Amino acid sequence: MGGPGAVRLPLLLSVVLAASLYRGAAAPSPVYDTDGHELSADADYYVLPAGQGSGSGGGGLTMAPNVFRCPLFVAQEADPLRRGFPVRLTPLHGHGGDRTVRVSFDVAVHFAAATTCVQTTEWHVAGRGDEDVSGPRRHVVTGPVLAPTAGGRERVFRVEGHRHGYRLAWCGVPTECEELGVFRDDRGRAWLTVSDDQPHVVVFKKAPPVPA
Repeated sequence: MGGPGAVRLPLLLSVVLAASLYRGAAAPSPVYDTDGHELSADADYYVLPAGQGSGSGGGGLTMAPNVFRCPLFVAQEADPLRRGFPVRLTPLHGHGGDRTVRVSFDVAVHFAAATTCVQTTEWHVAGRGDEDVSGPRRHVVTGPVLAPTAGGRERVFRVEGHRHGYRLAWCGVPTECEELGVFRDDRGRAWLTVSDDQPHVVVFKKAPPVPA
């Protein structure tokens, strides 16, 4: 009859096999910039409309006041030639230290820029209790979260694939991401919001490094 070692050996082999299979599993596809390079958490990128199929005729993403001077909302440049401010996307939850931005991975997003509001430029979606700031639509806003939830997922976004580029999504809960679109108000201003309509389809163009 086999001793305790005979039991431990198959168990050890199964653990090693499981670890090998995990390492060998194909990682989700990287997000690519307009030059065909993988997006990195260590670089900044302009978020530009993809053109065909984007559902938008403006320029890149920027920050602008809406109801009050602060906080600043994520908006789209009216001029198609303006690139807006670059952003940096940071993978969340570790993912083994991977610095590559991948499709359908949770990321945090912030503008690589300073503002007169002297607040964080990290994106979040205004909560249901923030109607005084966001209005009836759920806008993407920079600055502090006014009504944080227990899960803290107001700041969790994903980049999803699209036949003409990429779609941006907000993931308030892990299994229920909602697409972001551009909403034009009665003054002609274009805001990035949670949308059930046409998604805002984008491409990422690498921004030049900021001089030291």
